[in-house]
Amino acid sequence: MPEDKPILSGWRCDSCGETISNLDAGRVEWLASADEQEMAKASGLRLVHSERDSTRGSAPHGCRYEQRDEFRKNRKIVEGRPLERFVGPDGLVLILSLIAEHELPTEELLELTRRVQIPGYEQARELFEQALCEGVVMPALAPGYYLQCELQDVLEWAIRKVE
Repeated sequence: MPEDKPILSGWRCDSCGETISNLDAGRVEWLASADEQEMAKASGLRLVHSERDSTRGSAPHGCRYEQRDEFRKNRKIVEGRPLERFVGPDGLVLILSLIAEHELPTEELLELTRRVQIPGYEQARELFEQALCEGVVMPALAPGYYLQCELQDVLEWAIRKVE
């Protein structure tokens, strides 16, 4: 459940909705399985708190998928890597390789790319619909693809609303 106020730095955890404040506190994870033809298939890509940084301290696995439950329920294996592996030039190459190899659903990887590679996207992405309705911005590109000036306008608008 996302917080009511916009996050102004870091990333929003896809599990608890709280802020992941730094690279070491985040993890990208997904579920892997095999289809009827024994071909690898992955789903459920998400950005969550690392186990030690989870805000769900009482839950045994915090914000992360619970490996045994996922295997029992769906015969899926939990895979993932630290968030730091997905940022910067090497992180972009990793994501591009996952797209090229069809390792994960393309749309999920594209959204992750925007979240971790485009400055301001993570902070503005949940605000764009309301900003559009209020006439704050008129995007030049397709939905989900925003120029830096558009992201900046949305973030400045959000800051003014909070003050």
